[in-house]
Amino acid sequence: MATMAISSTPLFTERARLEVTQVEEQRVVHLNGHQVACYACEDRGTERVIATQLAEALPIKDMDIARSFGMHPVSLSRFKAQAREAGAAALMPKRLGPKGPSKLTAQLEKQIRELAGQELSCRAIAKRLCRGKRKISYGLVASVLKREQSQAQAPLAMELPAAKVEASERKELVSVGERRHSRYAGALMLFASLTKLDLFGILESLGASSGPSRRLGWKQAVSALVFCFALRFRSVEDSKNALREDLGVILGERRSPSVQSLRKKVCALAESVDPVTLSRELFRSYVKLEPVWEGLYYIDGHFCPYYGQHATPKGWDAKRHLAAKGHTDTYVHDARGRVLFFLSQPLNSSLARAIPSLVEEIRQVHGQGPFTLVFDRGGYSGKVFRYLKQQGIGFLTYLKGRKAGRRYPVKEFQTSWFSLDNQRHTYRVYEKKTRVTDAGMVRTIVFIGNDAKQIPVLTNLDASFQPAKVIHCLKLRWRQENSFKYLSEHYGIEQIIQYGADVEKDPRKVPNPKRKALKQKLQAVSQEVEALEAELGRALDQNEETKHRTARGLKIAHSRLRRRLAERRQVLTRLHNRLQHTPALIAATDVDKTRSLLREDRRLVVNAIKLAAYNSERLLALRFNDYYGRRKDAFSVFRALLQLPGDVQRLSQNHIKVELQRPDSNKVATALEALMHELNQEKARLLGDGPILSFALASSVNMNSLDTDPLTEEF
Repeated sequence: MATMAISSTPLFTERARLEVTQVEEQRVVHLNGHQVACYACEDRGTERVIATQLAEALPIKDMDIARSFGMHPVSLSRFKAQAREAGAAALMPKRLGPKGPSKLTAQLEKQIRELAGQELSCRAIAKRLCRGKRKISYGLVASVLKREQSQAQAPLAMELPAAKVEASERKELVSVGERRHSRYAGALMLFASLTKLDLFGILESLGASSGPSRRLGWKQAVSALVFCFALRFRSVEDSKNALREDLGVILGERRSPSVQSLRKKVCALAESVDPVTLSRELFRSYVKLEPVWEGLYYIDGHFCPYYGQHATPKGWDAKRHLAAKGHTDTYVHDARGRVLFFLSQPLNSSLARAIPSLVEEIRQVHGQGPFTLVFDRGGYSGKVFRYLKQQGIGFLTYLKGRKAGRRYPVKEFQTSWFSLDNQRHTYRVYEKKTRVTDAGMVRTIVFIGNDAKQIPVLTNLDASFQPAKVIHCLKLRWRQENSFKYLSEHYGIEQIIQYGADVEKDPRKVPNPKRKALKQKLQAVSQEVEALEAELGRALDQNEETKHRTARGLKIAHSRLRRRLAERRQVLTRLHNRLQHTPALIAATDVDKTRSLLREDRRLVVNAIKLAAYNSERLLALRFNDYYGRRKDAFSVFRALLQLPGDVQRLSQNHIKVELQRPDSNKVATALEALMHELNQEKARLLGDGPILSFALASSVNMNSLDTDPLTEEF
């Protein structure tokens, strides 16, 4: 609930702190952090009584109390004097104007309403009612009509329940029979696939909450996030460019939440739901709805750059081809390009280190049965291959470290083919074994790619998995890359949702800088010793026996050089001893090399909702393509259909009719109409458990003939 402080500076004294804030249409008075009073903003009498009592009881200056309540100090002093003399009744505001009986009677009000029904102006009504000595001003007529209008609108405001009541438990704001136009009516089709994915049911089972709310609950907040990205607003802040009344229609509300309200609800939602558990349950729902083909799970990392001021860890930005600050998310896809799960790696570990954690998550959903991981060279590791073999898990990846010029005779390659989706894929392959460190002998399949290049592929799958199938399943990894591109362009999966960072708490070991300095100094002294020894050797070699006949004489002649050499040797010995007792690794906190990890609880929750929206759109687009028949542009066409304008009419408490504008293309309109007929049979519901939604095109369905609709017979 939004709170606006009236007094921007709270009053602090030795014994009392007074704050007056405004919440919606109420003013709340807090004393030392405790609520002591609450009254309507228009109730001036109660405000005077409370201010007077506080002025009498608290050790606070009248000037400060008056400033908190927004009144003049002289007025507060006058109120105190009136209360001492005549009590609280003297503080009640008196009616302005004449003190005699009012001219406005019940009969006069009736006449004003009847004349207003004839569409007369206030001045014309007042002129017609003036008879004899009775003088009626147009201001009196305007006040009657204004009061009548406010009373007519009052039920809508009074239908809202008390605070902390979810929107799904309150009365509907839209009355039966009301018809509203929305620029985004086509997006209501997403509720059909969201219901299949059971997004709202999963969040409810996890205890989702958006905090205290008088109007919008967590279901409206989640739906607003889904439509924010499905309608391509790119970010939560970009949703301010949406038509809030039109967007509110598809939420079942008068208006959609503002950016500030939506951000607060996202914060409360992230505090109530564990992001990893949410992603895992959605993963389970995806697999239940559509099993993973051949048990193939494609894993890869997606780097999200960070341009802020915090000292975050660095990772490899493949788009810019350099190391940059940011974090990496590891995603799991299937062979169809559907995103299933993701894990955050704030320290930017390699893909090989993330594989054991991903295996545990996949096991929880897939079960103990065999499955296969497909990844690129980032996951290449002999230890990983050995771990997957011990776990009974298959893998597909490219051979790493092979010389580019190494080739096998073309005559040894054989033709192998594989059929998928009624299409045959043929490859020329050569099979052999390759010894990998820590993994032993691994099956290797070399195929001839583009430009006659020979590309080796590693796998631990047995011979029953034919070579052409191995090659084609690995090449399907590009569907994952296309998914990353689509998610980045249309859903902004690398965006930062929240600010702030925390210092890394784990004791990380880093190289000891003192040891590095000792090694540098040790190397310099060693070079000095070698130079002095060389100089002494040259002196011995160039010695003339006529001058120095004995070794003792030679030593005496070069005593200064020998003393310097002995001194540097002593320094070298001490440095060796110090290096031996200096640890190679120490805690990062001891060298002030701490790193900041970005706070990402909200980002992970929003990303999970983004993936649910993406999968919902994908599911509907594939069903639309069953009637459209053009896979290459089905997704782009359906993306435009989500923004079709239309009318939304509430036919009953349990039925909402959505009438969309007919597309210009007859082929698209025919396919959309067939999809709508399918969705009507499934009886999708607003917000998961709200009224049933039925869809139709404006030019093909007469709204007056809805009585023959099979959906209406149920109600």
